Amino acid sequence: MKYSSHLLPLLALLFSICTQADVSREIRDINESLFVDRHDSRVLYRGIVHGPEFVGVFYDLLEYQPAWTDPGYVGEMITLLGNSDLEGLNPDDYHYGELQALRREYKADQADKDHIRAQFDVLLSDGILLYARHLLEGKVDPRTMDSSWNYPRRDFVPEAMAESLVRAIRERRVGQTLEQLKPDVPVYRQMKKELAHYRELADTQQFFLVPTDTVLKPRQTGESIMLLRRRLAQLGYLPLSAPESEHFGATLGGAVREFQRDHSIDSDGIVGKQSFTVLNMTFQQRVDKLRINMDRIRWISKDLSDDFILVNIAGYELHYLRNRELVWETPVMTGTINTRTPIFQKRLRYLEFNPTWTPPHSIINRSLFSKFKANPQYAVDKNYKFYDSAGTAVDPFKIDWAKYTGPTFPYRVVQAPGPFNAMGQVKFMFPNRHAVYIHDTPSKALFSRTSRAFSAGCIRVKDPLELARILLDDPENWSAGKIDALLASGKPQQVARIQRKIDVLLMYWTVSPTTSGRMQFHPDIYELDPLALTALDAPVKVIDASGA
Repeated sequence: MKYSSHLLPLLALLFSICTQADVSREIRDINESLFVDRHDSRVLYRGIVHGPEFVGVFYDLLEYQPAWTDPGYVGEMITLLGNSDLEGLNPDDYHYGELQALRREYKADQADKDHIRAQFDVLLSDGILLYARHLLEGKVDPRTMDSSWNYPRRDFVPEAMAESLVRAIRERRVGQTLEQLKPDVPVYRQMKKELAHYRELADTQQFFLVPTDTVLKPRQTGESIMLLRRRLAQLGYLPLSAPESEHFGATLGGAVREFQRDHSIDSDGIVGKQSFTVLNMTFQQRVDKLRINMDRIRWISKDLSDDFILVNIAGYELHYLRNRELVWETPVMTGTINTRTPIFQKRLRYLEFNPTWTPPHSIINRSLFSKFKANPQYAVDKNYKFYDSAGTAVDPFKIDWAKYTGPTFPYRVVQAPGPFNAMGQVKFMFPNRHAVYIHDTPSKALFSRTSRAFSAGCIRVKDPLELARILLDDPENWSAGKIDALLASGKPQQVARIQRKIDVLLMYWTVSPTTSGRMQFHPDIYELDPLALTALDAPVKVIDASGA
């Protein structure tokens, strides 16, 4: 959305005819009306201004003088709000349409120009303030998306925000200030670029569904093969100029395999159900997913440690960043749809080698109790120990299993270290109320699956010992050889403290970059995207300093 240069003379007229005193009086009236319930067609209603508390403080600082007096600079600000769609946001949340309407009204209305100009000034200030807030922390409140969310949210102090905007206007650096609020991470910039790309495709390319009635394989021919070629070309896996053909040859097979690798689909070169699902995602659906996930990136506090672990639950990947640069990544397993991995942030405190495992009562009730009851030898074979309320060990063969059910089982269960321990050889501890951790697993075969939502909520990591070595970052005391020796000793619960700040972020992104530089669109395993999109597209409500 670009600002039209032919409107500059109109803006110049607007700001030259009106007297400062009259406009100032109108601005004062508008601000007073934001905090009263009365009907007056000459003032803005409370529901139109999104941040009345901020606007009130802002104009109090200006002594109710108009903030926007330079027509050229106003034009830049209107363009800036119009271009908020490039960030996946809606310009009309920031009064873009209303501001345009006020321009037209000003031109047509000869009797009420002071009031129109005052409304314009207030709405532009309110729009800039809200846009700044959305860039900094996202439009959607993550606390409404997931009850486990505990990421720190900034407390917006009206006085501080108002003072910042006043300074930025006086120094003509509002645009630079807003630019600094955008997430300064490569993944956000990649998503922004892809957003523009898919919007262009939606506007310029015809979308054909690739028929799903038949699995597509090498050496096949038919119209479906030609449509497959077109889609892969649109997505960047074949040149757009490539000749169309109904034959599934080697070049097409290579493009299919690359597409499958990028989307964590078995790269067998055969187009089946999983491949069809991603191939037939419309351009608008991709735009929506990118917008949702750009907002999720904005949720992350800018006060992170320089080194941090980021787990993408939907992508089944763990990424370790040092000085905010990616240095290592590995596949993970996450919680099932019924035992979801929660979304939260905590500080990594220590590692525990040869860990024990005390299963929570929910897991005992859901799965373990029935196995113990059916065959107490199972508990012995898997190295489970039972303790009464006094801490005394109890022989599983002497427990009267018929006397209990899962919910009434009174014994504490602990699985000793060993090859069957659910935590594997090491766990990574960031204490939290969910009792969710990153850990090793004896179930290594499951890492070969493309969909890896298998856990009871914890994050199982494929290469935990390498992760431990990288995090400890102490070749003298924690070399790979010394870690192996400690594990071989069998000594239980050996703790290694983390000596620097490392945050752990458990996030849910259904879009993420691939090593090839393209975007991978993940299945929405927890079905959170529709709710997020609805909230992202919803009209903005009046907000207070707490964001409520």
